[in-house]
Amino acid sequence: MDLEMILKIVLLGLVHWALVPIAMGHLFQRQGLLGRMKGVWALSILFVTCVGPLFYLILHELVPQPQTQPQTRSYWDE
Repeated sequence: MDLEMILKIVLLGLVHWALVPIAMGHLFQRQGLLGRMKGVWALSILFVTCVGPLFYLILHELVPQPQTQPQTRSYWDE
């Protein structure tokens, strides 16, 4: 293996481990994402080198969030 290839692999590893804490911190702060989906995202962030964190940081807004509407009561409900 030549030095250039080794440097590319090391750089890819550094980029991956720099993005992992950012993506994991954002993932676990989200309230709208259900537990099973958090697990899937966490596994992809950890084990899919460099692409996992990038996919999460780019696509997390595209995942549909469940819409909750506040319970409103009218005057006549009492």
